[in-house]
Amino acid sequence: MENKNVMSPNYVPEEYSVPYDIIELPSQGLLYQNKKSSVKVEYLTAMDETIITSPNIIANNKVVDTLLERKVKDLGFDPSELLDGDRVAILVFLRVTGFGNEYTQLIFNEKTGEYESGVIDLTTLQPKMLTVKPDENNHFDFQLPISKKKIKFRLLTAKDEQEITLQDESMMKRSNSEISNKLILTLERQVVSIDGETDKMKISNILKNLKIMDSRSLRKYIGEIEPGLNLQTVARTQGGESVSCFLRFNRTFFWPEL
Repeated sequence: MENKNVMSPNYVPEEYSVPYDIIELPSQGLLYQNKKSSVKVEYLTAMDETIITSPNIIANNKVVDTLLERKVKDLGFDPSELLDGDRVAILVFLRVTGFGNEYTQLIFNEKTGEYESGVIDLTTLQPKMLTVKPDENNHFDFQLPISKKKIKFRLLTAKDEQEITLQDESMMKRSNSEISNKLILTLERQVVSIDGETDKMKISNILKNLKIMDSRSLRKYIGEIEPGLNLQTVARTQGGESVSCFLRFNRTFFWPEL
C-alpha cells in the first residue's frame, strides 16, 4: 500500500482531491519535444466557476489560458505551446464534464431559410488525428498546384495565434484601417521555406503575390491535416430536425444556462 505522509503540507485527503481524467491529444504528441501524447486534466470545480466569471479575466480574454493553466496537470511545458486542436479537445472535455454535453448555438436551417436555436451533443465530436508524418524539424511539405513551388510549413500553437491577433490589431491601429491582415500574417508564420528559400522577408513577398488558388489550396491542406476535433457536426432544432452545422466557440461556451 502507498505510504502517504499525512504530515506533509502538500497532503490532500482523498475526499478533497479533484477528480480527473486522462485525455488523449489528437496530435499524439508528435510535434512536441517531450512527445506528450496524453495529459491529466482535472474536472471543473466551483472555484473554477469564480474564475471564468471574473470580469477582469473575461475582459482580458484570459479565460482559456487561465483554465488550461489550472486544469492541465502533467503537460511538461506551457499550455500556450499546445497546438490549437489539442487545446480544443481539452476545452471540450472541460465543458462536457463541467456543464454537460449539450451546447446551444444559433444555426442556419437551409430547409426553412432561417436562423434558429440548435443543440449540439459535444460528445459526438470526432477526433481528427495527425495522420501526416512531419520531417525531422516537425515541418510538412506541400506543392502549390499553380506555381508548383515547394512549400515547407509548420502547424501553429495557441501562442502563435495570440501573437498574430495582437500583430494584426496593432497594424490596423497604426494604419487607421479596418482591413485585417490576419490571413497573410498567419501564412507568414506557418510557412518556413519556399523552394528552399528561408529568408522571412523574401517568403513574405512571395506569399503576398501568390495566386488565390495557390493560397487557398495551401490553407485548405493545412486545415485538413491539423489535428484536433472535427467541428463539422449536427445540431438538433426545437422541432426535432437534425441540421448540419459548424461548432463555433463563443463567450457562452463556458457560461451555459443551467
